[in-house]
Amino acid sequence: MLTGEEGLITNDPIIHYALTSGSVDNPKKIPVSEDTVKLYREYATQYSFAVISEALGEKWKKGRGLNLMEVKFETLPNGLFAGSISGRGVYSIKNLLFLMFTSPKEVVFPTEIMDSKYIHLRYALIEKSLSYIVSAFMTGVCDLMKYLEANWEMIVSDIENGTINEDIKIPDDVRKTLLAKIKPDPKRAAALRAAFQKGFDDPIIPRIWPEFAFVHAIGSGGFSVYTDKMRHYLGDIPIYFSVYAASESIMAICSEMESQAFVLIPDSAFYEFIPANQEEETNETLTMDQLETGKDYEIVITNTSGFYRYRIKDVVRVVGWYNKCPKIQFVYRLNQMVSIAGEKTTEDCISWSVREFVKEAKCELVDYSVYADIGVSPGRYVIFMETEKRLAKDQHHEYRRIIEEKLGIANPSIGAKVKSGVLSPSDITFVQEETYALYRDLMIMRGISGNQLKPVRVIDTLVKENFFFALADKES
Repeated sequence: MLTGEEGLITNDPIIHYALTSGSVDNPKKIPVSEDTVKLYREYATQYSFAVISEALGEKWKKGRGLNLMEVKFETLPNGLFAGSISGRGVYSIKNLLFLMFTSPKEVVFPTEIMDSKYIHLRYALIEKSLSYIVSAFMTGVCDLMKYLEANWEMIVSDIENGTINEDIKIPDDVRKTLLAKIKPDPKRAAALRAAFQKGFDDPIIPRIWPEFAFVHAIGSGGFSVYTDKMRHYLGDIPIYFSVYAASESIMAICSEMESQAFVLIPDSAFYEFIPANQEEETNETLTMDQLETGKDYEIVITNTSGFYRYRIKDVVRVVGWYNKCPKIQFVYRLNQMVSIAGEKTTEDCISWSVREFVKEAKCELVDYSVYADIGVSPGRYVIFMETEKRLAKDQHHEYRRIIEEKLGIANPSIGAKVKSGVLSPSDITFVQEETYALYRDLMIMRGISGNQLKPVRVIDTLVKENFFFALADKES
């Protein structure tokens, strides 16, 4: 197919290949038909913005927004593009982008690695009437705000003087092009400086963009840590949690603001469901009308691009109904389940344990991961955690006790196996400040699209293992 052969898995023309986010060095290439692209465009753009418009009414002034989704493709031997599926959606409306969004084409369609956070903010901050931010994931929005908090003085100075700081990494030709169009704006710079000098303790977004109406980004499930962080910057401004999707298909969409439940889209694929907790493998599946509220299911899809009865390894929970369509929430990925001695610990269990730890330890969480340590005998769980402030080193024994207790509650099998000696007691490792942000930056430098960077919930590769162990905080 990559060399031009047609009709192998579908007679519909393939117009794009979606690169998966699973591997840095050799990502899978998922064929995408025109019908699949249309479904993404219809639901992720047209339908979602219609939901937002109906919900917000006159609160949304329909001003321009800040788009953090980039379009970075490679050209295959058959002449087609390969890249993120969200990037393809942006590409399909490329002629409208600069009417809708503030960022220049040089950062939306990058040809080289550059300091994209600076460029996005440099242009968005000029726009007093900025109306919203759209991003593939909440991590991108949160990273942008952290960058603003650390670098606002430099950016405001550049807005005031019509310059781009010399320390900003931008290709020379891009710098020249941007500088030719930039004009000094001392009035806007003065207003921004006054707002930033008051600090970031109170929500900053409504103070610098008074017409700001919403954030549009995937922020549920594994991204909820970043959603919690964004509330600090947003205040009462609502979030639209976008879609539930993968490279293979857009599967569900939010039908209202602030809801983290997604309505299954019946015309985007044919869905089958395997009950998640059944003891034995079976070839029998359920259809959406047979699902039960409160139960968990593995999704199997037949999509519009030639994938037949494909197991995407996601487990979802039915939390309600929208007419006759189930409303679902992502629970965990089967290939991200941790099991050292048959205890089968899901992402949901780890997330609950970490949140309970944060409450009891009275700290503020940045991000976390779990590592199955089989280098000791018997094996053990190690939780890697970044907190806003360094925790006391002399309390490490107590912190380890807390996380051990919480893991045992979340998954009683862990507690039972620790008591019987099948597992060693769990441990906790704190990492240095900005560790998770640095990991994302390194992955982008290695070619992964920012549109696809998901939180590291399981340290399950040598690359991740070397990185996070190297950044363990020796003072905590």
